[in-house]
Amino acid sequence: MSRKKLLAAIVLAATALGGAAFADANHHGAKPGPGTAAGMAAKGGVGMMGGGMMGGMGPMHGAVMQMFDADGDGTVTAEELRAGLQAKLTEYDSDGDGTLSISEFETLHSVMIRETMVDRFQHLDADGDGSVTADEISAVADTMERMKNMRARMMQTQPGNAPAPGMDGMMTDN
Repeated sequence: MSRKKLLAAIVLAATALGGAAFADANHHGAKPGPGTAAGMAAKGGVGMMGGGMMGGMGPMHGAVMQMFDADGDGTVTAEELRAGLQAKLTEYDSDGDGTLSISEFETLHSVMIRETMVDRFQHLDADGDGSVTADEISAVADTMERMKNMRARMMQTQPGNAPAPGMDGMMTDN
């Protein structure tokens, strides 16, 4: 596989795997806890793929993971990922030149992230009526405000408590 194809495959896999793991754990409003894929993804941990490089990608969830799990054991190995990505390249290479143009890649990427997009839409659509209102979409800001207020109260009751790494200023009005 050429260097460009390999790089494109890695970017596609990272996007698809990370997004699907996050969406699967957050489906219909589930909260990302420390033991969930979403919780690990939110912390930037590699735990969302499990096992690390030596043990394959560990237990995975969602249609995207199943797409690459050729033997159905719940683990996507590097070999399964390579074969699956090569098959996707071939499937979406509409002009048959052995590479993906930006428009071909866009089509493939759109198919790969559709489940994530639908899950995020459904999360916003609180009443399940198939449309997102201004109130529903602004609920994200309301949640952020509640978190900011809770953090401020916690900081007041815990003198000398420093913010977590990377959180300093994250939820301030600066």
